Amino acid sequence: MIFGEKYYKILSKLSPWRQSLFALVLAQRQYANYVLWCEVNDVKGGPKAYDKTLKSLWDFHSDKFNHIDLEKVLEEFEPYLLDDEKMELSVGDLFSLDATLSLSAAVLAIILHEGEEAEMASRASLSGVVRKLEQEGDTELSDEELRNTPEVDGEVNFQIELLEILEKSQRSPELTRKLYEMSLNGGMSNIGLSLE
Repeated sequence: MIFGEKYYKILSKLSPWRQSLFALVLAQRQYANYVLWCEVNDVKGGPKAYDKTLKSLWDFHSDKFNHIDLEKVLEEFEPYLLDDEKMELSVGDLFSLDATLSLSAAVLAIILHEGEEAEMASRASLSGVVRKLEQEGDTELSDEELRNTPEVDGEVNFQIELLEILEKSQRSPELTRKLYEMSLNGGMSNIGLSLE
């Protein structure tokens, strides 16, 4: 277990808006991964659609009296989702899938709130970091070996800090702004990509 056993239980008990914000921060941090996948695969309109979905969610959380129809937001983004029924998925495809899973989870936490959305985003973001490490080292590592790498340690600490902020905060525009700043992660994605 890279995260302790209790971690996902705690995530599942978060309220829907907290789960949504948790997933949103991780989705924003994976934006560069999705954009680069779109460029490689010539997915026109994908980055714009992802960015629009992100902005709609940040607006949704900034103003509790908003009239944003999140079902419609998700519907508009759906054409740009990777078809994961495809038999052969490349490593780049999987990074794109992780990003879109996190973004979808941020919407679904509000419209469905089944309680697994934050975990879905958490696992997607972490799996990207693990995949990149294993791809670079061309080897599979045990959970213990992974946990001791700076990359996985950084991802775990980022997610734990995010969880702690959400647990102790009330819903407010200030919290949303703080989390937005955190999500930008100094311009680096969870796997170290930058659009600069």
